[in-house]
Amino acid sequence: MPSVNSGELNNLLLAISQTLSDRTQLASTMDAILAAARQLTQAKHGIMYVLDQTGQALVPLSVHKHEQAIIDHTWLPMQLDMLKDNDPLGYAITSGEIVLINDLYTYSGYNCDLIYQNEAAMGLHSANLLAWPLKDHQNLTVGLLVLFDLCLIDDEQSLSVFTKLAGTSIRQATLLDTYHTSMRNLEADNAALNRENQQLKARKKPNYDGPIAESEPMRQVLERLQRILTLPVDVLLRGETGAGKEVIARYIHDNSNRSDKPFIAQNCAAIPEQLLESELFGHKKGAFTGADKDKIGLFEAADGGTLFLDEIGDMPLLLQAKLLRVLQERKFRAIGSSEERSIDVRVVAATHCNLMDKIQKAEFRADLFYRLNVFPINLPPLRERQDDILPLAEHFITHTSQKMQLDSEPVLSKKARKQLLEYGFPGNVRELRNVIERAVLLSDFETVDALELGEMDTFIPADIPEETIFEVELPEIDAGSLKDSVNQYERDVIIKTLERFNWQTRKAAESLAVPVSTLNHKIKKYEITP
Repeated sequence: MPSVNSGELNNLLLAISQTLSDRTQLASTMDAILAAARQLTQAKHGIMYVLDQTGQALVPLSVHKHEQAIIDHTWLPMQLDMLKDNDPLGYAITSGEIVLINDLYTYSGYNCDLIYQNEAAMGLHSANLLAWPLKDHQNLTVGLLVLFDLCLIDDEQSLSVFTKLAGTSIRQATLLDTYHTSMRNLEADNAALNRENQQLKARKKPNYDGPIAESEPMRQVLERLQRILTLPVDVLLRGETGAGKEVIARYIHDNSNRSDKPFIAQNCAAIPEQLLESELFGHKKGAFTGADKDKIGLFEAADGGTLFLDEIGDMPLLLQAKLLRVLQERKFRAIGSSEERSIDVRVVAATHCNLMDKIQKAEFRADLFYRLNVFPINLPPLRERQDDILPLAEHFITHTSQKMQLDSEPVLSKKARKQLLEYGFPGNVRELRNVIERAVLLSDFETVDALELGEMDTFIPADIPEETIFEVELPEIDAGSLKDSVNQYERDVIIKTLERFNWQTRKAAESLAVPVSTLNHKIKKYEITP
């Protein structure tokens, strides 16, 4: 392996440090570091990985092949918890030690299969490899420098100085990017601030169910959101189905400076691929069969406001590419149109999927993931929010009581509270809401006592034949209130049950899963007689 003269190395360091000090954007800094590292080592190829904001994955931000920067490459992000110790890149980043392999295709000390696959895809067959962890002035890992087909350096100390400089430069570039972004959005004179204050004072109370955050995990979520509510930053919400991602998306919108503009939600899994593109971007009359008039897409409809894209992980790959372009350029083109339109839309995307797994399976674009993952929010499942369960339940009781036009709200019994706190809620907040609404309907409208948790068929009393469960038909609804209709239905159910048990209230109460006192109260309330 040829070597690089240490005198040449020292002469390069000053020029490199000056180059890096002039870079304020992370991508440019990474490209400059890789170019300088190749110059120092005479490497033909190289990769610069940077640790993402979550600290859980390495992103290939700059790739050089034959001394030229390339965009289309096969190197994927590396998730730290999935890296193997015998992978040379994984070992370097997890151990913090330098890895040098002189004979890449004959050395057996590491498992280099992933490197071989990527080299084959790029048409390369490198002789050697150097993987050097990059650390900042606080000795915190910020990235990984990987070089291929390089020359041996006879002054390793000088390269150490360079990599330390590179790590510090990456940290500074990251901080500068963050600082400049903040400054651009905070620059406003006193008049603009006064106008914003007046808008905040005049803002109406949101008419949706806002997030309840009595638990520490949810308080941390809202505290994290406070940093970007008024900044033009896209957000990625990750969490289980039913965890309340749309509620958080609405919270972001209604507490931003876009609150007087539209909030539009779209589930990407709910519409077939051939219709989703038209739904998002619109189409011109005659663009395809059935397009008998112009259609405005959701991006255009949400201009100035917020577009919530739920289940983004299920978006087809072709649309992912078009979405990425819109996010990068803030421009789109309707189907059948030759005219580009600029838009100002904040995108809040959500998914319950593991997008890194989908990237590995080529089902989701890595570049779109890292474009959306600028500000990720992980929503905890309800089982990790014990302190929120009862406040949420009481909130849903209030909401249901208002819909049913009840004179007063029923209260949760001690037994019901215990049941709620002991249940795991696999369906999360959505399941809790359904449980409470059903319990209010089945209550005496004074106390919520009987809760149906889990699968519905587990709550059918064993002594009631299955064919009799749905024998009572819903009453015809005239112009009366929902409360009147519910009362009539409940009266019919009670009468049918009493008749089946020959008017024995104890057996009827057991079949209806309510206390005898509750059944007697309802019999009196509805003036039911044999």
